[in-house]
Amino acid sequence: MPKRLRSGLPEWDGRQFAHDDPRVPQPIRQQVARRGMPDWALYFAAPAQGGEWWLLDDEGELIDAFWLTS
Repeated sequence: MPKRLRSGLPEWDGRQFAHDDPRVPQPIRQQVARRGMPDWALYFAAPAQGGEWWLLDDEGELIDAFWLTS
């Protein structure tokens, strides 16, 4: 099974980011551009596995989670 790579800083946990923010890894930005709507929120979560990016719709429902793997 591929290992999850750290894709953000632990202090970013719970922070919202713009879809095109350069701190968001490019592969994640590309996925968000394909799946997301402009008014949806992108958050970083810092679990022990390395970090996840959560895409939430305009009602706060989780649409997808993205992470980097090796």
